[in-house]
Amino acid sequence: MRRTTRTGPTTRKTGGRRRRTRRRCEREGRRSKDKIEPTSDANLGTRLAWYASEAFGDAVALVRGRGDGGDATATTGEEKKNIIAWDEAVQRLRDDYDRTYFVTGKMDLGLYEEDCEFADPFVSFRGVARFKKNLDNLGALMKDVTLVVDSFEEIEEEGTVSTKWKFKCVLGLPWSPRLSASGGTKHVFNRENRMVQHVESWDIDPSVALRQLVTPGKAKK
Repeated sequence: MRRTTRTGPTTRKTGGRRRRTRRRCEREGRRSKDKIEPTSDANLGTRLAWYASEAFGDAVALVRGRGDGGDATATTGEEKKNIIAWDEAVQRLRDDYDRTYFVTGKMDLGLYEEDCEFADPFVSFRGVARFKKNLDNLGALMKDVTLVVDSFEEIEEEGTVSTKWKFKCVLGLPWSPRLSASGGTKHVFNRENRMVQHVESWDIDPSVALRQLVTPGKAKK
């Protein structure tokens, strides 16, 4: 069953344990063993610029002595063994969006498999720890962040949640660049209802985003 919401809470569905178990089994083998690719045809120079920005974020975090994981929801080993109910997983993802997780790093780590795959217009990689580290580093530089979620669509039978969003912010760099973009994210869950793929696409070319990084922002009057 497909559910789409734009504002307000998602209506809960009813269904027996047998149907939910069958749906989990149907999703068991859905994850591909092949590495997912970046969601755009960014050239080598653009991708190298992404790696450079990642290294810059690591350097800034080292200088500032920023700890890792302080803004995340903790996960216990026992929790990792448990199956998460679909409605609970969806609500926890909603809570992450309320925390503007993908620009602040404030995220529910228990919702992700450790080797979750991440893809955006620049790169793709496995590992929620690397994703969280990059968000922490980037979030430390962001100011005046605005995130608007335009749609939030969940399909339990496929184990997916797809969102459409737009955001803008100012980076705390000497030239105060202003970033803005719109796009979408597809969240793919396994049969335990933990995320195994996080695929982000943008409505602008990656090179445009890089130009925003080097363009001085307008000073506030």
